[in-house]
Amino acid sequence: MPICITCTTAVDFLYTVYESSYNLRLEQCTNCAKIADFYVEHDALTLLIDLILLKRGVYRHLLYNRGAEPRRSVSGATVDPAAVRRTATEKEQMRWLTVLRFGGPLIFLDVFIRWSHLNPNQPSNVSPWTRETLNAIFRTFVGVTVETIAFHVGVLFACYLVLEIADRIGSRPTMSDIRREFRFSLIPLTLLYSSLTKLFLLFLLTIWQPSPGSPPLRSNLYVFQLFDADEIDREWVVRNVLGGMSAGFGLRVVLDFHPLFTTVIIIAGWVAKTAMSQLVSHWAGGDEQMGEAWLAYSIP
Repeated sequence: MPICITCTTAVDFLYTVYESSYNLRLEQCTNCAKIADFYVEHDALTLLIDLILLKRGVYRHLLYNRGAEPRRSVSGATVDPAAVRRTATEKEQMRWLTVLRFGGPLIFLDVFIRWSHLNPNQPSNVSPWTRETLNAIFRTFVGVTVETIAFHVGVLFACYLVLEIADRIGSRPTMSDIRREFRFSLIPLTLLYSSLTKLFLLFLLTIWQPSPGSPPLRSNLYVFQLFDADEIDREWVVRNVLGGMSAGFGLRVVLDFHPLFTTVIIIAGWVAKTAMSQLVSHWAGGDEQMGEAWLAYSIP
């Protein structure tokens, strides 16, 4: 069942269609009296921008309301679409299919970013399609894929434990609508949506290297040295700090838990990813030096 993206109350329909698909009326939430989901009328570019900006409403739209059947009104008569609504099993299968379709391109983008970071000084007069280069790209692809899977598995396992503990404690007298609609297939989908912010910024840093900063202030204060633009590892900050915050924000939306619990879940995912990085770093890097560089880039 779809939900209101403002107050997360379950609603029967998000919009009503009259005669044609272009003639529709957005439904109002009975609890907060606001439009239940205004993203129904927005295009994919708007959704992408709001995902990068970490807006809570777009997460709720994509995770819970995407593909919801409308109320249909033909010649004044309201048609109940209950008979054609997808079953819970079909929705679950569609979510996992979306994870595969959406995760594939994001992994390839991450592979390009990782390979460019580990090989920043490729000669321009040498073909990028040599056997050695293709072999390095393949190892990077395998390494990024298994790290991503390890992170998702670690987060899923931690989510399962946290939910089990919460259910056993039973601290909440009533279950919210957003928790009632929760399925484990939402977790990897949320992590993929959350990764758009860090991947977008990392891609910009890859194709557009920042120019050297202005001369540092003549000061012995450690704080000025700490925030010197030339001393900060931008890629590490974006991938781990901003990436962790984005993933925690997404899990906060889907789990409806205190941020402390989502932080613990993200740390569990990082532990699983770090363990996998330790296993594959030497092979994925190709030699000991590149393996250490891989490990330094992967570990939070």
